[in-house]
Amino acid sequence: MKSYVVDASVILKWVLGDERETDHEKAMALLNFWTEGGAELIAPSLWKYEVGNFLGRNLQEDARNKMNLLINLDIGNVELTESMYVQCFSWMKKNNVTFYDACYLAAAFEVQGTLITADQNLVSKMGKTKGVCLLKNLDVGSSAL
Repeated sequence: MKSYVVDASVILKWVLGDERETDHEKAMALLNFWTEGGAELIAPSLWKYEVGNFLGRNLQEDARNKMNLLINLDIGNVELTESMYVQCFSWMKKNNVTFYDACYLAAAFEVQGTLITADQNLVSKMGKTKGVCLLKNLDVGSSAL
């Protein structure tokens, strides 16, 4: 089974509840694909802090309920290893990305999967780095997924 690492930009789309949200349909298709057993979804535990920060700042009234929904999805977890953080430091220097963003990609490398992100800036900075897929380019029905 193919493994996908999702970052906070994708996870948030599952609970923002606004079909006008860019690539909302793609994010929901990925979530449905996973719930139907089509793929394994994984993330570093960092996602909980990033998503919680966004929800608490922007959706204070609904933050707790939305966070509970996401936690209850029980997304697989990848713990940070030495080889992962060494790679993160390298990407930070070479590609000018944050440690946080690099952690998601390092997690994808760790599980031999693909990072799915809605962060165009991250994808641009990482250039032709293997293992990164922009959410808007995702084709859930494709065998390439």
